[in-house]
Amino acid sequence: MDKKVVTAYGLVCLLIVSILINIMLLVERHSQERVIISSDTTRVTVIDTIPYLYPTPIDSVVVRYVTERLPTVRDTVHSIFIDSVAVEIPITQKQYADSTYTAWVSGYKPSLDSIYVYPRHNVVTITNTIRLKPKRWGVGLNVGYGITPKNGMQPYIGIGVNYKLFSF
Repeated sequence: MDKKVVTAYGLVCLLIVSILINIMLLVERHSQERVIISSDTTRVTVIDTIPYLYPTPIDSVVVRYVTERLPTVRDTVHSIFIDSVAVEIPITQKQYADSTYTAWVSGYKPSLDSIYVYPRHNVVTITNTIRLKPKRWGVGLNVGYGITPKNGMQPYIGIGVNYKLFSF
């Protein structure tokens, strides 16, 4: 054979082998699973609404006395004679408390009708995603040079069992 034909034949074989290797690597890259550990943290603040209707006081203290002039009427049918009288009014302070709230109310005959307390709770959700390692053993198309006892080194194309040493 001519050297030019052998060189051309070798270049064509090398080009075909290169194309097949690139195709195999491309298919392998898309099909393999890599070890990926991804973590996603979600923080949500939840506000609970707790109504306390007609709570009972736990403590009541007279803070001070205020003197006010209150009107008095002598005749209840005809308001002819209107007068006023000085009256001492106690100003009290009442404390309302529970494990989730505390409230103080001051005034003449104080009463608390209702109170709403908004305790805050943080809900943290952590999601970890773990994918398995790719398998190392496989069956695939082999292209290369092989050594045979009769013919020596020659091109080889076939199906074989392979072990993947490393991935790109």
